[in-house]
Amino acid sequence: MSKDKKTICWLSDSTTLPTGYATMTLNILNGLSKDYDCHQLAHNFTGQTLVPPIKFEDGSSINFKLHGNGMRPYYEDLIGVKLKELDADVFVTLLDTFMVTPFFPNYNFGKAKTIFYFPSDGGSGIPLGCENVLKKMDIPIAMAKFGQKQVEDMYGIKCRYIPHGVDSKMFHPLSIEEKLKLRQKFHLVDKFVIGVVARNQGRKMLDRTLKAFKLFIDKAPNAVLLLHCDPNDPAAIFPMQKMIERYKLQNRVLFTGMKYYKGFTYKEMNNVYNLFDVFLLTTSGEGFGVPLIEAMSCEIPIVATDYTTTREIVIDHNAGLPINLVGTIKEENPWVHENEILNGTLTGGWSVERGICDLKHCAEQLKLLYDNLNMRKEMGKNGRQAVLKEYDWSIVIPQWKKVMEELTRL
Repeated sequence: MSKDKKTICWLSDSTTLPTGYATMTLNILNGLSKDYDCHQLAHNFTGQTLVPPIKFEDGSSINFKLHGNGMRPYYEDLIGVKLKELDADVFVTLLDTFMVTPFFPNYNFGKAKTIFYFPSDGGSGIPLGCENVLKKMDIPIAMAKFGQKQVEDMYGIKCRYIPHGVDSKMFHPLSIEEKLKLRQKFHLVDKFVIGVVARNQGRKMLDRTLKAFKLFIDKAPNAVLLLHCDPNDPAAIFPMQKMIERYKLQNRVLFTGMKYYKGFTYKEMNNVYNLFDVFLLTTSGEGFGVPLIEAMSCEIPIVATDYTTTREIVIDHNAGLPINLVGTIKEENPWVHENEILNGTLTGGWSVERGICDLKHCAEQLKLLYDNLNMRKEMGKNGRQAVLKEYDWSIVIPQWKKVMEELTRL
């Protein structure tokens, strides 16, 4: 019996969680659900299958079925079962490649055509051995041009590129009057607000955020650092409050109040971004960087480590300023980091190179934007234009529809 719609199964973080992968899954599958029978295999959701429409308290909805996990990590014991049960035509995975490397290369996906939507967030290639996951797929899709070029150049794997997206109507600049009311509410009137949206994980290097901010505030007496993260996150790489006390930043560092287990609504997040004068990211590498485009959509200029994807998203659009790697100059930071030897990198897990941003240069870039209101405005507008041109869901979803049409015709 023929089906009315082709079936897509999508493995990723549960769309009930406040992660970037969850947000991307929610928006992509919602965008495809009118034309396809969509199912999420949520590897970190436990419970009965949820059937749409599923409503969040902010009014947004999940328009596809959400299936809970099994006994094995990353749905290993249930993928084949679910693909057969749902008669899947396409199976998509949005996870880090190293998560499934132990079992994906030899896994039987049945008749389903396969896509791996992958990040690459460091130098010298994707995590060691993970190229075998991409070689297994019918279509590997990179979420950034950086990852696409790296995989093609280093492993000879041809892959597509579809960026992450953002809802430019949801994330947008507020009026001067609205921003003033927000600042009054958060007691930030007449403050220069440097904002961060990032979990305190090792890769994000938030210790360098605090250190660079300490260097910067001697020249910016009204500056504060507003962190959208949970200082008590059990996955934190270091105790944030102790670090804040070490550098005597107790009256200069604020938290939005978010908890790692419960994210803000999209409207609340839009308000958070609109509190910022500058968005700061001292990351050691990004597979994409969703908060970057969310901030850009709100016309907030960026200061970010010039490593991996930040160049194509921020610097090439003149939407912010780069931070050099420590011990290097701009010209030494290559576009695709192939087996590089740089002062500003260290070898992390899975033999991936991590970039270490220069604290003094970070403070200098913050000071440059602090002193130049017109530059901040111009870069903010450039960022918004880049989102409307390349990263809005109205641009991204049709790219996914095109791939699905191609696969389901085969």
